[in-house]
Amino acid sequence: MSAEGEAEAEGGGEKRKMEVRDIMSTPIITEEGDTGVIKIAKDMADLEVGSVVITSEGEPAGIITERDIALKVLLKYRGRRGSEVKAKEIMSSPLVTIKPEATVEEACELASTKNIKRLPVVESGVLIGIISVRNILTRKPEYVKRFYPEVRVLASGWTFDRLERSLSGGEVFFAEKKMERYRERLKEVYEELSKLVSYYVDDKELKDIFDGMTQFYHDVEGKGEGEEKISVGEHRKRLETILRKIRHVTYGRKLQSVTSFTSGAFAFHDYRHGYGTGKGMRLPFKRTRP
Repeated sequence: MSAEGEAEAEGGGEKRKMEVRDIMSTPIITEEGDTGVIKIAKDMADLEVGSVVITSEGEPAGIITERDIALKVLLKYRGRRGSEVKAKEIMSSPLVTIKPEATVEEACELASTKNIKRLPVVESGVLIGIISVRNILTRKPEYVKRFYPEVRVLASGWTFDRLERSLSGGEVFFAEKKMERYRERLKEVYEELSKLVSYYVDDKELKDIFDGMTQFYHDVEGKGEGEEKISVGEHRKRLETILRKIRHVTYGRKLQSVTSFTSGAFAFHDYRHGYGTGKGMRLPFKRTRP
């Protein structure tokens, strides 16, 4: 699946927007409204889940999260034993749900508007899964500001490292006078940077590199035979300037791969990292469990 949140439609190679069903977590843990909070807390700990959907007569009616148990039981019901408090007394309701065919964009908009971290997925009245902030941000990290507006999201050192290797390869093509391949590589790097700056809008160093690359790429493409219009020395000089900036940022970002909220800035892994590899993207804050 691509960084833009598209998935291959089954059967034909046709692109479609990524849907909730593509990234929701399953199976989903449920309990009846009369279940004691102590049992629910134990189940959540044993199963390592962060929420339980509460049902009434088989239909989803509310949701209980770790926060609900910690705050509502300890504060609102502090005069009662935890074993006496029922799930229906502390659950959040009415339940905000979403359909499996809804797009991830729609799920993000609904969750951020309602200021909630989890959306149970319901199809024809049947609970089939749950989508969380973690699910969304793992696939679409550019949405992080919708949930954490104070965070500045920066491209990772590994993203810059990939760019550096790609552009260095272009430099080799130029040295070997393989101008067609050289221009193709410049185009690839330019288009990659274009995508990156649209995701990491707060990354000033990335924007500076993109501005330099944009001018250089347009100069080469706009003058036809670049090797005749721009001298070899000029090519090397401008390429080396861009590569030097990328290398400096790469080194710095790799040193800062472990960050905290105190700095207010976080470096995500490559936005393509993990697709098709079975590896999840590492988020720069505590994960929201399903």
